[in-house]
Amino acid sequence: MQIQKPFLYLIVLTMVFVGCEIPKQPDFKTSHKVEAPLMYNKSFQFMGDSTALIDTTSSDLDSLFTIESDNSIIISKEEDFDFGDLNDAIPTINVDPTSFESQVGEIEITDFSSSDGALGEANIQEVTGQDPNLVPAGTPIPAGNNNANPVRLSIGANTDFFRSATIKDGVLEIEVQNSLGFDFQTAEIQVIDTVTNSAIGASATFSAANGNQLVDGATQTASIAFTEGDRLVNLGVEIVISWDAFNFPSNPGALTVNSVVGNGLVASQVQAALDEQDFSTTSTATFSDEEFVFNDPNHFVRLKSGEVIIAPIENQLEFDIDLVITFTDIQSCPASAASSNPFVSSADPLVISYTGNNRIERASSTDEAIIDLSGCEIRANGNEVSYEINSSTENTKNAPAGERIRVINENQSITSSVEISNLTIDRATGIVKQQVVLLNDDEGSDEVLSLFNDNEAEITEIDGLDELSRQLENLNFTNPTLSINYTTNVSVPTTIYGAFVGTNGNGEQVFLRGTAGDFTVSSTDPINGLNIRPGEPLNPEQMIKFSLAENPNGDNITSSILFDKDGTNIDDFLNNLPSDIRFIGKAVINEDEQEATIIDPLNFDPKISIDIPLAFSTPEAATYTDTVAQDLADLPSTQEGTSGISEGRIVIEYENGLPLGFNLDIMFLDENYNPLSPTPVSIEDVGLMAAEVDGSGFSSAATSGSTVIALEASQLDQLYKTRYMKISAALNTKDGEEVRLRTTDSIQLSVRAELTIESEVN
Repeated sequence: MQIQKPFLYLIVLTMVFVGCEIPKQPDFKTSHKVEAPLMYNKSFQFMGDSTALIDTTSSDLDSLFTIESDNSIIISKEEDFDFGDLNDAIPTINVDPTSFESQVGEIEITDFSSSDGALGEANIQEVTGQDPNLVPAGTPIPAGNNNANPVRLSIGANTDFFRSATIKDGVLEIEVQNSLGFDFQTAEIQVIDTVTNSAIGASATFSAANGNQLVDGATQTASIAFTEGDRLVNLGVEIVISWDAFNFPSNPGALTVNSVVGNGLVASQVQAALDEQDFSTTSTATFSDEEFVFNDPNHFVRLKSGEVIIAPIENQLEFDIDLVITFTDIQSCPASAASSNPFVSSADPLVISYTGNNRIERASSTDEAIIDLSGCEIRANGNEVSYEINSSTENTKNAPAGERIRVINENQSITSSVEISNLTIDRATGIVKQQVVLLNDDEGSDEVLSLFNDNEAEITEIDGLDELSRQLENLNFTNPTLSINYTTNVSVPTTIYGAFVGTNGNGEQVFLRGTAGDFTVSSTDPINGLNIRPGEPLNPEQMIKFSLAENPNGDNITSSILFDKDGTNIDDFLNNLPSDIRFIGKAVINEDEQEATIIDPLNFDPKISIDIPLAFSTPEAATYTDTVAQDLADLPSTQEGTSGISEGRIVIEYENGLPLGFNLDIMFLDENYNPLSPTPVSIEDVGLMAAEVDGSGFSSAATSGSTVIALEASQLDQLYKTRYMKISAALNTKDGEEVRLRTTDSIQLSVRAELTIESEVN
């Protein structure tokens, strides 16, 4: 800042000697009056170039002042302000790895043979003991039975799809046809082990009473029930028949077992050629609820990155396996997820398939599979992701003849593990748990910040105010504001608790604090860990809180937080004219833990803006001090020679268009900046009246006047020692009322010195 002080110019004394008649006496004195201008008829505008009272072209002030259309003035400054990184508030979503084991479970047995031919048959001699070669047709045969010699038919040789099974439940349906030429009164059929002739399961009876009598030419089906643990092996049937008297048929046929079929027949272990066996399981991956909660079906996380890792799948079965894993809660993946990965058969929902050429071969394992989840959405209601594993074995009945029979046990399984990992959020809607984020570098990583730790506090320098704050005191700006202007996409309710302290050029500090409403901080607020210095916590009265604008959709918005005198002590804060502002703070994200949407990255780009309209009052005189060079060594002195100043006065005339009154004090200093001695030379309390002001506080009419200051002889004798002049200007508004300044406001000064020089001639 360059303040032009017209009354500080070096007094250039021009000695004007008036010719006179030389006296006849050798000793005499002459006196001469000299008028030396300090400043003559000069007009100074309040603000402008180097000729103005305030030179706004200086490097510090060129961007400090804003001129409005009516030439009113605002001290205006905007500085970048680093509030730290809010991305620490983005929830971290962790999912516990899960293993799955898909066991075969109960094995269903259906067909026992690949052909439609008879599995076994007995002729009339094997049933009745009557040889058709010896018994003529029409021979009466008495009623009887074959209890002593039941018919035993081995059907295992013809059941090429079956070797053995350990039964758990179900029935075996055996179709029997009677073509022997006579009716069976009853026929009891029993499944047997043809090696040990031991019965397997329950027997079944054909009879009129049961509605399934095997009369001649009839075909009936018997249902043989089993209990858990029955073992089907060396498969055969034993049939005990009773009959009424009949005439021996002329062309007897056979008792035939047409087919054996399982009906709900399940086993724990089977050696057979099997149809496709389906088995499935479900599993759940659990999300941590420490930072994010899904408690609504509409809650979701869209992933910026992440992956599903499926460990090698171990197939214990002697069957090729088709396996499909369906993640019903992982949805809306980009189409590229399916096109770029041969294992992904569906992107919505995510389905991973080991089928076709990727099927899992018998008694083998797969390679690890990694599925990219970038762009996918996870809807994990209850913080759980469920997935289904559906498996099916190959149908070995279609295999080559030598490879059809396989052994399968219900406890055999397919095993693997699923890990959903490395998840980073692009966007999430749900319950964001409260997060506390420090907004400054935490030097000790101890969750504690100190305002006067230069390595932790954000320090913003306000260029230009430093010089004003060093030279102006008691200036009371009446309507200053400080605002934080920012752009952000933060969609989660965010409250910032912090401390701003401003320090002026004289080292004086004022804290910005809330005085009313939402800016006020209480002792119950989460302000722990915010200190003035280590071990010295900030008091709530030294702090302020404010909230970011609501932005539920997470759009990039521009907003502002205004600190004015209605809710803060901003007038005290900015009237201190801080040259630097320190800040520490913390952001509390979603303090009430309500449903919200959060986006990564969280953009928050703030600038701190100070606006101080030059509308102020001076309850006490605002003072301005300056020291300028003023070398008066050429002035005469009676102590240094025969010439001296016998009389002297300074005449000041002014026309003041500024709405400020001036009271000037001038102190003459020697080369060491000390007052002149032994007699100090000073001019005190020179008053210049302020201009008249209108109702808006602007000057409306200039005032004018003059002041004459007489110097004493002792002062005149000291003037030649002057090397510097210290100027103190007290600025006052009338009765401390508010006034405003325009750039065009000016003051016109006329200052002259009238000195009488006395010289002695010998």
